[in-house]
Amino acid sequence: MIQKRMTVAAALTAVDESTDKAYGILLEHGTLEIGCYKPDRVDPQQPHERDEVYFVQSGSGFFICGDDRQSFEAGEALFVPAGMTHRFEDFSADFAAWVVFYGPAGGERPATPSG
Repeated sequence: MIQKRMTVAAALTAVDESTDKAYGILLEHGTLEIGCYKPDRVDPQQPHERDEVYFVQSGSGFFICGDDRQSFEAGEALFVPAGMTHRFEDFSADFAAWVVFYGPAGGERPATPSG
């Protein structure tokens, strides 16, 4: 059994110790990757190969996902399907988010309605 305590302090330390100083990985297991994302003033992200979910730890701003622009604040969860263009804009200096990548490259298939 994998046991690892992932605190906000540990997440921010992982970011500080990362080579790009914006994203630090805390746990990798199978297709699951949990990290922390804390860009400095500008979010330079490119689309990712896997589905992901952001859990906003702190801060606020705007989140762009495809053609959609919405405000965000601490406590929100934001889903991004694999390959989708996305980024954070006009975010506060204290912005940080947990990031969960999962599933295969190309993303999981959407659930089909039962019926």
